[in-house]
Amino acid sequence: MDRKLSEKAEIEQLIRLSGAARACLGTEAAALRKRLDFPNRVRASLTARPATWMAGSLATGLLASLMVRRRPRRAAPPARRGAILGLLGLTLTAAKPLAKIWFANQLKNWMTRPSHPSPAPRPLAGPQSF
Repeated sequence: MDRKLSEKAEIEQLIRLSGAARACLGTEAAALRKRLDFPNRVRASLTARPATWMAGSLATGLLASLMVRRRPRRAAPPARRGAILGLLGLTLTAAKPLAKIWFANQLKNWMTRPSHPSPAPRPLAGPQSF
């Protein structure tokens, strides 16, 4: 009979142990489910700290715009010219307005002149007295 009691006690001990393991596994499963529920975690974080999320999104947008932005090409430094070429360039720059005025006057004269010149006057037909 002794043996039956020890088996009974062992079975009861195993039942208690399995109940405790089941309870422990239940709480761990609930904790894992809560950790893997990303939509609820994000929603809770947004409502708890909205200023942090706004600052983070602002920083992320700024970094993204800096990474995507095209950098301007650096212009090559202008070549050094000699004195003669420099004077020639200065003369052409100064003569440009004068050339525009002269061409405008030539165009105006060309536009105002008649397109078909009138024929030269003919001498009158008739007796010639010389």
